[in-house]
Amino acid sequence: MKILILGSQGFIGSHLVNYYHSIDFMVWGCDLSLNPHQNNYYQIKKEGPQWNEIFTDQQFDYCINAAGSGNINNSVLAPVPDFSSNTFDTIQILEAIRTSNKQCKYIHISSAAVYGNPLSLPITESSDCNPISPYGWHKLMSEFLCKEYHQIYGLSVAIVRPFSVYGPGLKKQLLWDIYQKTLLSDEMLELSGTGNEARDFIYIDDLLQAIDTILKHAPMKAELYNIASGEMTTIGDIAKLLLFKINYTGTLIFNGKQRVGNPEKWKADITRIKELGFKSGVTLENGINKLADWLQQKV
Repeated sequence: MKILILGSQGFIGSHLVNYYHSIDFMVWGCDLSLNPHQNNYYQIKKEGPQWNEIFTDQQFDYCINAAGSGNINNSVLAPVPDFSSNTFDTIQILEAIRTSNKQCKYIHISSAAVYGNPLSLPITESSDCNPISPYGWHKLMSEFLCKEYHQIYGLSVAIVRPFSVYGPGLKKQLLWDIYQKTLLSDEMLELSGTGNEARDFIYIDDLLQAIDTILKHAPMKAELYNIASGEMTTIGDIAKLLLFKINYTGTLIFNGKQRVGNPEKWKADITRIKELGFKSGVTLENGINKLADWLQQKV
């Protein structure tokens, strides 16, 4: 089977490349930066990527789109580049599949940011979408494009909404920021918010299993899937867990300042993905153990 991973140099994309290599898929990567270590690789330009050329060069069985911007704060400061990478690129990719590789099954990685601050928990795929950041709005727009290309042109599409993904290789967001701050001071660590904000964390290996389950068993009719653990953890609790695992003895404080575009509490209903056969295999404690080992040994 031939599979194309868009955003193959990023956190999720690089893990997808390694996973599908491990189960003997023929894997092609695609990203902005040069990758001399991967034989089947397309380097694209930020301005005017030639998606048609890629889908004409090879007839792929599957394409997973792990590309695009993933920074909520940057989207608030610069919404146009975020729209370009998360929305405009999506329609170009779908159009290239439609015109050059129509049998290719497409998995679109969206985001739980489309939900914003939910009215009730847990969040189901049918919960109202009220994004509170440009990033969330642009991801929601990209989902509508996927539905358009399925309904009008018959493309095989599935849309995933990952919640808070973490693991080795992620050099941004909460857990990375916490570790970086421990290197600056061994006496005190300050984080934004109150510590009572909560997320539904999922380890990267579980995300890979969920995506592969969709690839193999989903009807691919532009349906939506929450990808999460189904458990809610406060920022304070996960911060304390990571600090314990890395033997940090300083004081943790929260400054009470909320970041624009960040939701208050998230907990996902993952019934739909479980009905396809997905089972979470990594507990939060085991996942943080693995992350702590990587941070201390590899960073």
